Amino acid sequence: MEVELKEIENILTKMTVPKTTTTSNRRGFPVGHRKLTFGIVRGRFNGIVGLSRHSKKYPELYSKLLEFGKYIPTGFNAIHINHNVVCPKHYDSKNVAESSIVSCGEYTGCKLMIEGVEYDTYYKVVSFDGSSKEHWNTDDLVGNKYSLVYFKNKN
Repeated sequence: MEVELKEIENILTKMTVPKTTTTSNRRGFPVGHRKLTFGIVRGRFNGIVGLSRHSKKYPELYSKLLEFGKYIPTGFNAIHINHNVVCPKHYDSKNVAESSIVSCGEYTGCKLMIEGVEYDTYYKVVSFDGSSKEHWNTDDLVGNKYSLVYFKNKN
């Protein structure tokens, strides 16, 4: 598991994860947070369900993410990557069942909080139902963090 996650981290550190330009679909998240979404998604403006543009633009990374999926105990059809994002309290209203999260990078802090209980996701997969359990990150990130969220969406 560690080798595959390190390969993903190496790819991510060599690229610039794009910034968002709006928060309309992620209330409470800061404008300009960096994220990528891979797998099956519903187009935000056209409603078409299909393979995400990031999956097509970064096929090597998408392949590595799918390969890492063998360590994910939950079903998934999409993978979301956050780069240096301190998530505010939220629910994943468009997710179905349990999601799994793991993080990598050179960082400290920014622990995952699930209904007030702290979890360390650094090279450790944590699974929970984000649609029914409020979760967020501690606001003490120092360094460079990538969070990989494997989830099943309603698409």
